[in-house]
Amino acid sequence: MEPIAAKPGFGGFRIGGMELALPMQVLREVVPCGGLARLPCASPCVIGGIDLRGIMVPVVDLRIVFDMPTPRVPFQNVMIMAHENRLLGLLTEAVTGVFTGESKEINPISFAAADQPVFHGSIRRSDNGTLVNLLSPSVLATLRDVPLADHREVKKKAATRTDAASRQDKDKDKVMPVLLLRCNRIAFAIDAMEVYTTLSDPEIRNSPLAMGSCRGVIEHAGSRIPVLDLLEICGLGKIEPDTPLQAFLIQLPKGMAAFLVSKVIDVVRIRAGEIIDVPAYALPQPELFSGAIPKSSLPASRSQQEAILASQFLVLRGAGLKSNHEIMALADVSSPQQPFIHQDRSQTSVAGKKNTSRKRDMVTYLLRSETATPFEQIREILPFNHSIPVFEQTGPLLGMIVIRGRSIPVVCLHRLMTGQSTPASSSAYILVVEIDNEVMGFAIPALKSIETAEWEPELPQFGGSADDDLKRAIRSNKLAQIGNGNAIRMLPVLDLEKIGRAFRARQLSAA
Repeated sequence: MEPIAAKPGFGGFRIGGMELALPMQVLREVVPCGGLARLPCASPCVIGGIDLRGIMVPVVDLRIVFDMPTPRVPFQNVMIMAHENRLLGLLTEAVTGVFTGESKEINPISFAAADQPVFHGSIRRSDNGTLVNLLSPSVLATLRDVPLADHREVKKKAATRTDAASRQDKDKDKVMPVLLLRCNRIAFAIDAMEVYTTLSDPEIRNSPLAMGSCRGVIEHAGSRIPVLDLLEICGLGKIEPDTPLQAFLIQLPKGMAAFLVSKVIDVVRIRAGEIIDVPAYALPQPELFSGAIPKSSLPASRSQQEAILASQFLVLRGAGLKSNHEIMALADVSSPQQPFIHQDRSQTSVAGKKNTSRKRDMVTYLLRSETATPFEQIREILPFNHSIPVFEQTGPLLGMIVIRGRSIPVVCLHRLMTGQSTPASSSAYILVVEIDNEVMGFAIPALKSIETAEWEPELPQFGGSADDDLKRAIRSNKLAQIGNGNAIRMLPVLDLEKIGRAFRARQLSAA
């Protein structure tokens, strides 16, 4: 069995629901799969040819190779593979990004048949832990009756473009794959190593998180992922409404985030030296960018076909996106569509203990006035369901809802604090918290935002010694300074875990 080099990495893609990968050294680019030309070829897996800058490259549908159903998938792409100076196109449903791995981590596969298998083995992705099936480039290049295109002409053209730059600066010849994007008329690029996957025509669902640059959530790989307008998060405007959208996903330390774009254009290889500096004062959010790629550094035909009016591709800095407070706070909400998962609180505060090691994100909402709760306490935010069966009209316990197999008591937080009911409205939501392996929901009249507390002072404890635990939890003596400039405000902070624990104890004692 042939050895497969692990570095600089592997390129992941998906077809027929399978997670597949090839070594990066054999991958050249990804192009949209438009109309395929018919080829005089007897192999049923060759579904046509694609015009790659004047070269007809055969395209193979691996689902036919593996004897699988071949339903039409919208917005398919073709991944161009090169083996011994010959090109072959592979149909893909989605490109799932570049990842690294060691050769010793590959789990080889053997077959009893004498023919060499296309399936080479498996490896676990270093970025998200997914087990991916590796394909053999040499076996793909020798499939029966499958033609390949000569690669030498493409190499010659590429050499013409890069020779001059190589002579000027040989120290900047490191080659890196970048994903080209477009938002309205603004062009972006991002290191493909930072991209988990791309999505065509994502279905955006309404969510209480839909505020500011967040447009809602999408469901992907069992999680609800917040979707952000890339232009707005960068301070460069908003994506035009009522236009077809695509998206790319990045993995953050906690959860994932999706970014809306007008079009995912291509994956190309560039030299690091082709990235030029951009003056920091020219961008509203300079920390999100590492420079720009002049359009002249890319193949002219590709730039012309996309009709990009900008003279450069602004290069997004993956580390900048991953450290942005707004993006991190939203990604924290990515929730699996299965039973609740306990979050790791080793770096967060525990109810009743003060956390002074870092600034905390706060969920702000309306009660009698604007109120805040530490974001780390919220397990999920749900729209208020007006069909909740009410147990007691005069008490704070409204009823029960069932979410993914768990029964959740719902408490009216306004009624619990004031003893007065509040009219139900479409702006009401339920904040779900977890208390000693149980879950409880607090209904609130309206959700405001997710913001970072710059300061959390603590006032003297109010109330007399006769107050029970629930009254002491409700009469919070903690505040949070939210906002900056003219928008600074001091909000009361409610510890919903502490309130829920005291409410549960009171209910049990009264039973």
